[in-house]
Amino acid sequence: MPIGEAVLSAFMQVLFEKVITAAIGELKFPPDVKEELQNLSSSLSTIQAHVEDAEERQLKDKAARSWLAKLKEVAYEMDDLLDEYAAEALQSKLGGPSNQDHLKKVRSCFSCFWLDNCLFNRKIVQQIRKIEEKLDRLVKERQIFGSNIISGTERQEIKDRPKTSSLIDDSSVFGREKDKETIVKMLLTPNNSNHASLSILPIVGMGGLGKTTLTQLVYNDARVKEHFHLRLWLCVSENFDEMKLTKETIESVASGFSSATTNMNLLQEDLSEKLQGKRFLLVLDDVWNEDPEKWDRYRCALLTGEKGSRIVVTTRNNDVGKLMGGMTPYHLKQLSDNDCWQLFKNHAFVDGDSSAHPQLEIIGKDIVKKLKGLPLAAKAIGSLLCTRHTEDDWKNILQSEIWELPSDKNNILPALRLSYSHLPAILKQCFAFCSVFPKDYVFERGRLVQIWMALGFIQAQGRRRLEDIGGSYFDELLSRSFFQHHKDGYVMHDAMHDLAQSVSIDECIRLEDPPRSPVRSARHLSFSCHNRSWTSFEAFIEFKKARTLLLLNGYKSMTSSIPKDMFCKLKYLHVLDLHRRDITELPESVGNLKMLRYLNLSGTGITRLPSSIGRLFSLQTLKLQHCHVLDYLPESITNLVNLRCLEARTELVAGIAGIGNLTCLQHLEEFVVRKDKGYKISELKELQGITGHICIKNLENVASAEEANEASLSKKTYINTLHLVWSDRRRLTSKKADKDMQILEYLQPHHELSELTVKAFAGFYFPSWLSRLTHLQTIHLSDCTNCSVLPALGVLPLLKFLDIGGFHGIIQINQEFSGTSGIKGFPSMKELVFEDMSNLETWTSVQDGQLLPTLTELAVIDCPLLAEFPSFPSSVVKLKISESGFTILPEIHTPSSQFPPSLVCLQIHQCPNLTSLEHGLLCQKLLALEQLIITGCPELTDLPAEGLRGLTALKSIHIYDCPKLEPPRQHSLLPSILEDLRISSCSNLINPLLQEFHEISSLKNLAITDCANLHYFPVKLPATLQKLEIFHCSNLRYLPPGLEEASCLTAITILKCPLIPCLPEQALPQSLKELYIKECPLLTKSCQGEDWHKISHVPTIEIEDDSMMTEWSIRRRLS
Repeated sequence: MPIGEAVLSAFMQVLFEKVITAAIGELKFPPDVKEELQNLSSSLSTIQAHVEDAEERQLKDKAARSWLAKLKEVAYEMDDLLDEYAAEALQSKLGGPSNQDHLKKVRSCFSCFWLDNCLFNRKIVQQIRKIEEKLDRLVKERQIFGSNIISGTERQEIKDRPKTSSLIDDSSVFGREKDKETIVKMLLTPNNSNHASLSILPIVGMGGLGKTTLTQLVYNDARVKEHFHLRLWLCVSENFDEMKLTKETIESVASGFSSATTNMNLLQEDLSEKLQGKRFLLVLDDVWNEDPEKWDRYRCALLTGEKGSRIVVTTRNNDVGKLMGGMTPYHLKQLSDNDCWQLFKNHAFVDGDSSAHPQLEIIGKDIVKKLKGLPLAAKAIGSLLCTRHTEDDWKNILQSEIWELPSDKNNILPALRLSYSHLPAILKQCFAFCSVFPKDYVFERGRLVQIWMALGFIQAQGRRRLEDIGGSYFDELLSRSFFQHHKDGYVMHDAMHDLAQSVSIDECIRLEDPPRSPVRSARHLSFSCHNRSWTSFEAFIEFKKARTLLLLNGYKSMTSSIPKDMFCKLKYLHVLDLHRRDITELPESVGNLKMLRYLNLSGTGITRLPSSIGRLFSLQTLKLQHCHVLDYLPESITNLVNLRCLEARTELVAGIAGIGNLTCLQHLEEFVVRKDKGYKISELKELQGITGHICIKNLENVASAEEANEASLSKKTYINTLHLVWSDRRRLTSKKADKDMQILEYLQPHHELSELTVKAFAGFYFPSWLSRLTHLQTIHLSDCTNCSVLPALGVLPLLKFLDIGGFHGIIQINQEFSGTSGIKGFPSMKELVFEDMSNLETWTSVQDGQLLPTLTELAVIDCPLLAEFPSFPSSVVKLKISESGFTILPEIHTPSSQFPPSLVCLQIHQCPNLTSLEHGLLCQKLLALEQLIITGCPELTDLPAEGLRGLTALKSIHIYDCPKLEPPRQHSLLPSILEDLRISSCSNLINPLLQEFHEISSLKNLAITDCANLHYFPVKLPATLQKLEIFHCSNLRYLPPGLEEASCLTAITILKCPLIPCLPEQALPQSLKELYIKECPLLTKSCQGEDWHKISHVPTIEIEDDSMMTEWSIRRRLS
């Protein structure tokens, strides 16, 4: 029989705090209700002392298990009662006839509410008294099956795993050779640090993954034995006792050591002396300690070892590895299916030989796939089956979950339950709930946190947002290996999922195939698309106590109609997920779900939301994404004063009049200002919880500076990205400029803002607060056409990305923009872009190397009057100059040889005034430059006098549309390591370049376009060439000689070369995989006839000239 662990301790803890809060008056209960709540809190206090003891006993005690189940029902009844009262109070306040000023009432609801409905109060009192009676009976029943609470020592014995040692039979280990080699290499590689004599390597992974086994392999490796003077193995387990560990370490160093002293100083001095000058390897196996002080106290005595000493720590908790410091944690992965099969086979069959049992081998491999590479599971289940040789036995195991296996043969869950037992109570509740999702489900962190919030799993902590607290819960579970990273989110290993099921039986159920008999009292349900036996919503009505209903996987074969009374019967629902259901409407009865906090309708076909949605006063999350036929939201949506997350199309949210009533809203990506009531910028005033990104559009509709001030942006501490956007279609006047400046002055955001965008601002200058936002990392300023002075942004210490465009009023960028000479301008800047500044003529700034010391990318685009700018720092990796008025290239500031230029990529596009490259940065020692692109410079005539041969890292050259460009006369142009060369419309350049091909030994790609002066190739192409493209060379008469020797060539494309008569005499190389010929009539005819044998071996051929040849080429391609 499976063991179910009612996870009550966390739930009872939250419930106890809830009752206490109610009793001391937060809900302002009437006196008689308050008195009963105080009595109830006393009863809870009495019974809570027995809960943890009963949870420990239930593993072996059926009576304790039964008692916990009864207590759980009473606890839920109590929790439902409190939730119902709170919901009734809120609905009474908001649902009455006089809810015109409902926002004001909501704010005072929980501080001054007095529910004067005597009948309701009497009902509450009666229900509380019934609960007290049930609790009293449970206390008495507790005494029947045993009143002795398990001591801490006994409880520890239940949890402890067996002690480990360094000994291992490596013949029974599979699939860890690569991991072993990696770790051995890490241990033997010298530490480059000059000050660290001791390095620590944490090996992290979930329970049962084989961390200890792997460490044993490493520990006993011959190279490790030879390298270290001492090897020590300590099994730490849960109790990290520094004194005990110190004694055990001394015992390992000095055989026969024994001491009764409790003087930690003496012990540490002794250990320090014994390790002095010795290179040691210390293994600390199975570490759980999260107290840095304990670790530091133990570690002090280990620092006297010789440099190169190592500590290997195995742990299930990534945070433990980080706490201990040292090397990057080694995250151990699951075994491959093949290695897992070898391990399973070794335990399931005599001598690991399955050849005599072919049918069992087939079933066994299917079992192994379910184990998802967990070594512990492979060994345990293999051992379980070693004495069972019938197919039925093996099939039963295949069709069972781990938690359903016989407990006397199953050591998988006990090993994992140890991790579970170390979780804080609240995390146990969060983890256990996840069993409601199917195996291999990909979790979204944010969505799961929202569901935990809706179920009341997340406890408030001061002023921290619930979402942030829930996120930390998730991160803690991830760190402890309860979740694993996945490319689309997060997943839970099947064994962990089985553990979650084992601790939440009858609490969380999945309605899947094959159909099981579900417990109708279950609180959390999920419905999988694989279950074809459930075809209507009526089936869910039987689960009257359900708090969660998740319809997963978008199965749309279920009837699209939801019964009108369904939500009258499922009144305890907190979470309802109908996403991607084939439903077109939601019944009005949804408004009866007073406790509903999470509603997901995304991807459904609903055309409207019922107005009763406005009665869901407890709702925290409403998801309406991809509801393509939903055109508007009801006016009652603004009653949802607890709504924190509204996910819907931008236009739906923008259509809400009075969105400011949703005072708990955490996300509002876009707010479109209108002049109408309910859409003014003052709606943002009370939305103090807005988090992340917000774009405020149509700011021209803000009537005055006073109205702008009502947005209270400076008080919105959680906004990190702010976009302020005016319409760019309005006619600009000086009056509008003055108004914009006044409005922007009062739209000052919180000082911790990290990203700011200002678009189409009509002012002449920016407010001074922009230079005081010291946390800004990214700024976008665009289409501010009236602005004549740039703000002083160089003083912002953290600014990394700055994009300024469309500032047609800027003529000069002066020193004020960068900062004074006493400080470094833009000390953290990584990327700077100036774009579309039609009147910018000069940029003057600090000339002593203070400007932009960390810049890596610089782009100057569409600045036609800008002829030069200051030398830029040697840190720049990428420089782009486009559509600008430069006559010569700028220089790189190199204060000394210790800071050589870092430039890797240089792009020059469409600079009509650029005539020569003989001056500027290309004449500097650009030893890191790998890519040079020059396009559209019609007046450019001169390359650097020494050519490009000095650019020793240059691998790629693209030169397009530079018809006057000439090669240098006395020096070679091309660097010897060139890999990629593309030349277009440079007729004066092509022939000299080709002459140099014999000096290039690494060219891989060659593309030549529009070179009318090219008649033939004077030399053979490099043997390294892989791809050849020749386009629009109207006078080219011959293909390159020696193509048959180009043994690396895989693709040739020839386009519009009408004078090429045929292929070279020899066949094209056997390496060729693709041949494309288009609009080359003579060559086409040749390939179709006498040259066919030269290309017949090529897998893909496309030759197009007329309709006949097109058909022929297609047939060839298909063959």
